[in-house]
Amino acid sequence: MAAPIGKTYLSTAVTDNGVPKQLVPGTRIRLEFARVPNQNAEGPEVYDVLRVHAGCNRLGAHSAAGTLLADGRLFVAGFGSTAKGCEPARRAQDEWLQLFLTSNPTWQLDGDELTLTSAGTTITLLDRKIAEPDLPLDGVRWKLATTITNGDLFHHRHRAAEAWLTFNTDHLTGWTGCNELSGTVTRTNTELIFSGVSVTEHVCTGETAEVEAAILATLGTTASYTIDYNRLILINPAGVGLDLKSDG
Repeated sequence: MAAPIGKTYLSTAVTDNGVPKQLVPGTRIRLEFARVPNQNAEGPEVYDVLRVHAGCNRLGAHSAAGTLLADGRLFVAGFGSTAKGCEPARRAQDEWLQLFLTSNPTWQLDGDELTLTSAGTTITLLDRKIAEPDLPLDGVRWKLATTITNGDLFHHRHRAAEAWLTFNTDHLTGWTGCNELSGTVTRTNTELIFSGVSVTEHVCTGETAEVEAAILATLGTTASYTIDYNRLILINPAGVGLDLKSDG
């Protein structure tokens, strides 16, 4: 049986005994299934992971590979959770969804559509790549969210001025927080090759200077790039990079 491991799904409908159930306005159920190596010395070598978000806290569960989705059912013993304070309606929705997902619901995958059912409740979800197609690289103002070191360490600099990049075929423009930026870029399916990247000559200070340094290091020669809906990740061969989101 085809399984949803490696994909993310977004809810399109929820019903209770055939009657539509409305989620809290502005929210959507998001289920991400992944298979990841165990980073510890003990336990299974590989885990199946379920990450969940429905508008309040982020939930996570894991089990040995092959046991999360077995015999047509989802098996979740319990969730770890962030501890964000939420309005009562969103908090109640989180609690309802946790009860549903820990009730061993049946699951069925039909092409890009995933259906979970338990005790008369059915949640229908669509592959995120279909429900929310990735934005193009060009023509989007990519606003810097965090900088990256060592390939996977994300650093928030809340006191830095806003920075952004925009790509237009072979031309790059941007703002480092205190200087205008420009350059040229060529690309493959996975890599951007930068040349002639320059900035104006204002002196940046504090965290804005740190952000500018990370931007220039990332755009120094080449950087791998991935787009996940409205998020762009750039990482150079040294593991320095940028985490950007569409400004719109």
